[in-house]
Amino acid sequence: VSISLWLYKTYRMFWEGTASASQSRHKMKEINIYFGAKTDVNDLTTVLIDEFIHHLKRLNNANSTINRKLATLSKMLNYADECIQLRHKPKIHRQKEPKGRMRFVSPEEELQIMHSQTDLKDSITVLLDTGIRRSELGRIEEVDIQSDVINLWRTKNELDRSVPMTERVKEIMARRTVKANSVSTRSSKLFPQNMETLSKHWNRVRFHLGYDDMVLHTFRHTTASRLIQRGVSVGVVQEWMGHRTISVTMRYAHLSPKNLLDAVAVLE
Repeated sequence: VSISLWLYKTYRMFWEGTASASQSRHKMKEINIYFGAKTDVNDLTTVLIDEFIHHLKRLNNANSTINRKLATLSKMLNYADECIQLRHKPKIHRQKEPKGRMRFVSPEEELQIMHSQTDLKDSITVLLDTGIRRSELGRIEEVDIQSDVINLWRTKNELDRSVPMTERVKEIMARRTVKANSVSTRSSKLFPQNMETLSKHWNRVRFHLGYDDMVLHTFRHTTASRLIQRGVSVGVVQEWMGHRTISVTMRYAHLSPKNLLDAVAVLE
């Protein structure tokens, strides 16, 4: 009944084969190292988990990052309790996450970013114009490209969807399809570069440009914000982005002043 065993069982049951599998393994490793892989899962207490939270804070983990790690721990405890009924189920104190300002890419910033080398430029262009996740980009194959859309399977929310392509994304996909068919490769993926390598290349570029707060996920936020700002309805944006609930999409709704401008007309 060790922590290591129950993390593995939880991984096999809920995360293996999903888009979040790699991130789950990283969190599992950190939990194993901190608490000890051989520690009995029944020995986990609220006090010990609070100490884990303080440990993560000392490492300068943001509250949102801490909560993602606590979610992994909580899932493991819930599953273990369902299967063997733990002697005691500790309380987990989730950390308050500040809403803050959501980061977007401005047209001026995009022009600077597009001076990157071809592989990185292609990846960023697709992320910006489609709003797909980094993990979804890494799984695209030739068979997923159909007419004017990219078909996405095994997404984070397990919601298969089709995303329209802009003209420049169509050009990138066509060029990469030709390249994939002309060279001998073990991978059928159009973006075979390891996603962690992509992150490293992007980190070098963003630090060079001084965009320390612009991560790869910023491009997804930018797609949603641009769709809203240009008059696309919240319902369409939800379907495009693959948000499971409308409340997620509503985070961007304030970016469109159109509804407010239309409403003020009744006061004239």
